[in-house]
Amino acid sequence: MTHVGSPMERPRRARPVRDQAPSPFTEILDRLVVTTPGARGAALVDFEGETVDYAGWVDPYELKVAAATWLIALAEVAVTSFSSFTQIVVRAARSSFVLRRINNDYALVFVLHARAAFAVSDRALAEAEAALAREAGWPRGGRAAWFGVSVRTDPGVEHRPQSLLVADIWQPVEVMGALVGLRDRERGYRVRLHSGAEMMLIRERNGMWFADEPVSAFSAGKG
Repeated sequence: MTHVGSPMERPRRARPVRDQAPSPFTEILDRLVVTTPGARGAALVDFEGETVDYAGWVDPYELKVAAATWLIALAEVAVTSFSSFTQIVVRAARSSFVLRRINNDYALVFVLHARAAFAVSDRALAEAEAALAREAGWPRGGRAAWFGVSVRTDPGVEHRPQSLLVADIWQPVEVMGALVGLRDRERGYRVRLHSGAEMMLIRERNGMWFADEPVSAFSAGKG
């Protein structure tokens, strides 16, 4: 059985017409939206409230207004004793929001259905944040990064990884041990590639797999 790092996108209504040209950030934001159940839109915003780029099914004007409004809340929190915060989750009557500070100048505003925000994958958010920072050349200050990966599982053992897609080639993995202390319905393993490279693989309850190392750094047979 094959489990990929990105679940298939569910059918949705047509996306609204963009009011600005796509940027290198568009694909990163779009991946976050389409792989997150209940997601409606995401915006990368500076701390003056200007939207740098966005993706999703929310009308661009409405998304930008929402992002600018929530940036006011983030700015107010940032000057309090809670200035070291990274993320705020807000649930409202018809929508919910994840406000994630990337650095002192930029934040990610994620818009979801009302009951979806508290189920958002922290690893998916970390993956998007790392990709945005990498594209922009921003330092990350030692924040943890996760990377969505494609995994084939052992048909005889539920959720046990058998091979990993690396540079478009399925490479067998050796399971060295299981991880403990994960969330309910998550599975985690320490694995080794044929090259000798080791990493953690975690399967979240929505079926997405993440690695704690970028598999793009490894080509078949090489570490």
